Amino acid sequence: MNIKLPHMPYKFESPEGRMEITVRRATSPGVADDRQAFTAAATFLQPGPLALKRIPLSANSTTYRGVMQNLIEGFKISLGVHDQNSVEFRVLTALTIATGVVILDE
Repeated sequence: MNIKLPHMPYKFESPEGRMEITVRRATSPGVADDRQAFTAAATFLQPGPLALKRIPLSANSTTYRGVMQNLIEGFKISLGVHDQNSVEFRVLTALTIATGVVILDE
C-alpha cells in the first residue's frame, strides 16, 4: 500500500498511544561513510516500555529533505510482512487510517 502524509511533522493516534513520524540518520553497523542515508520511522511520544522503539518506514533518502519530500509525496507501507498481533502491524494500520493520510493505490 502506498500512502502520503498531509504535512510534516505528523502526529497520529495508534492503539499503542500517541505517535509521531520522525526522520533521522540511518545507522549501518560497520559502515564508516560520511554520506549516510536518512530514514523515517514512527516513534512513540509517551513514556513507557515502548518509548525508545522506532517502527521504520520505507521513506529513505541520502538527504533529510529527500525523506521529508518522500513522506508528503508518497511511500510504501508493507502491512503483510508483520504479524497481525504485533505492535508494528497495529501502528502501521493506525497510520494508514489517520486523519489526512492519503492512500495512493486507489
